[in-house]
Amino acid sequence: MEWDKDAVAIFIKMPVIRSVKESTKVLAEALARKSGSERVTVKELEAAKKVTYGRVSEKTRQLDIDKRISRCGVDLRQRLEKEGLDVLAKDKNLFRVDICQGQSAKCVNLLIDLDEVKKEIEQKLLELNVNEIVANLHRDDESILAHHPLVVSISGCPGSCTGPETRTIGIHGVSKPGVVPEVSCSECYSCINACFGSAINIQNGTPKINYSRCDHCELCVMACPTGKLGSEKRGYRIMVGGRFGRFHDFGTQLFRLTDKKTVIAVVEAVVKTIAEEAIGYEDLYTIIKRIGIGPIFQRMCIER
Repeated sequence: MEWDKDAVAIFIKMPVIRSVKESTKVLAEALARKSGSERVTVKELEAAKKVTYGRVSEKTRQLDIDKRISRCGVDLRQRLEKEGLDVLAKDKNLFRVDICQGQSAKCVNLLIDLDEVKKEIEQKLLELNVNEIVANLHRDDESILAHHPLVVSISGCPGSCTGPETRTIGIHGVSKPGVVPEVSCSECYSCINACFGSAINIQNGTPKINYSRCDHCELCVMACPTGKLGSEKRGYRIMVGGRFGRFHDFGTQLFRLTDKKTVIAVVEAVVKTIAEEAIGYEDLYTIIKRIGIGPIFQRMCIER
């Protein structure tokens, strides 16, 4: 979005840290859009500044900057202005896609290509204008804080190192194990020892898998020395509406094992549900508690 020169001059001198400047920029641009404009003027910026400063006036903040300059002998105003110009030059994303370190650390439990799915989800979120959607949900007098962005969390396996169960959209890699008929079982019990869910036992000289207890982690397959157990299918588990923090709660599982096309369809359906169903600013957890999970399935469009 374009900014008037006068608005730029005022913005870069704001005596606040970078993250607060970013929040002010997002709010000022949201106010401009709500007024039907594609340009931020001094009017929108001044309204956003009032929300940003809250109970501490700009004059008080400027006096604090002066005190710091007198103590350290460095003109912090130059740094503030440079930082402000940098904030204006970059778009602030109101979404985040977190991945575990499985790919970079070459984790042996990794079941999916993390970088690939992250890139596709980020591209889809940008196409859906999530930044504008999240910003527009807030009241004109409401700051956009660190916990407001939409968060997608992806882990490479059911170990869930990034806590996907407690995020807006949670994804982790899964693999359904299966018994290979033509291979003999040595009855070494390695698969049983490897299974955290006690989903395997040996019957009549062959492994039997209780899929209702299986986490689809593939540890039994990796432990099997003969190849009697193999992976039937790899894919993604998808959860939505988790909540992180003081009142944390697990999200709702939509799919236990599905493909990447469905992952992207869920992302799109979640964004549409938030945009169309939220009352003011509401996270997906609250929306689902109010209207249920059905509207997300109804908004999913998957071409088969």
